[in-house]
Amino acid sequence: MKNMKETRLSEYPVRLRTQNLLSISDPHDFILDAAQAVDSSRIFDPDVSPYCFDLATRSLLCVSTPDISGATFFYQAQRQLARSVIDVPFESLPEGPASQALIFSIGRCGSTLLVRALEAAGVRAVSEPDFYRQAACHKPLDISLRSAITGATRLLPYSVIKLHLECNNAPLLIAGAFDSPRIMFILRDPVDWAASLRRVSRNQLDPGWAVSLLKRGLLALDELTRNYAVRICYYEDFRELGTDHIADVLAWTGWPGTVSRETLLKVAAKDAQEGTIASRAAVRDVPDDPPFREAFRREWSRLRPAELIARLQLKFV
Repeated sequence: MKNMKETRLSEYPVRLRTQNLLSISDPHDFILDAAQAVDSSRIFDPDVSPYCFDLATRSLLCVSTPDISGATFFYQAQRQLARSVIDVPFESLPEGPASQALIFSIGRCGSTLLVRALEAAGVRAVSEPDFYRQAACHKPLDISLRSAITGATRLLPYSVIKLHLECNNAPLLIAGAFDSPRIMFILRDPVDWAASLRRVSRNQLDPGWAVSLLKRGLLALDELTRNYAVRICYYEDFRELGTDHIADVLAWTGWPGTVSRETLLKVAAKDAQEGTIASRAAVRDVPDDPPFREAFRREWSRLRPAELIARLQLKFV
């Protein structure tokens, strides 16, 4: 890594931005005005956070935003509120942390709720910075991105990072960016999980696609367990935010504090994804789909990776 004091960076005001809030973060998400030179220390300012990689130029793009800590989906808040973009060459990134707490999941399994509980306890947690997903989905797999992932993580002032489910495409790329990562993987009853995905899709989700997505998640879990100690959690065990279970999770994060039952009840009473397309309000008008549940149940029973499930002694799955 270069001496940061020797480097000047370019910062570009944002003129226009994409209105697509779901796509993988990309350098073309913004149309920028003319650059001004800034000191390399700019990337450590509290309004600056890592957004995505520019793989063509081997640089990290950071954005300046108002305070978005606590955002339901961090990358979406960055995209909506970015005021400027700072271009940071990979060789100018700082050294990253040796250890990082990472939460992988299959999605629609309470991971955002768990993040809210951690935040209520005082833990600095963030939900879905998108450069991890971008790296995991890039084809062909680029192992050299590990050092950039580590450097970008250094610019996130959070001790726990909840990852997008598409990070299951390359879990070892992300975990391998750290010398001693602490890893959690969250699962859920498959039929309930698939039904939840179906509702968010407004009953458009195909059972076969859901089966493929869940198998990919379990394969990611298998890869991680073969290389690291992984704490496997189940939505069914923490959905009520019991104090004992949350205390165990806090211990896993390394956080010395505690959280009261009263505080956890307040967290549980709120919609963890309020204001998003995945919120309870957004799908209130979508009916349950029993035929889909049965079709998924049959397909999953036929195609579930039984040997992997037995080896990991997975519940519900």
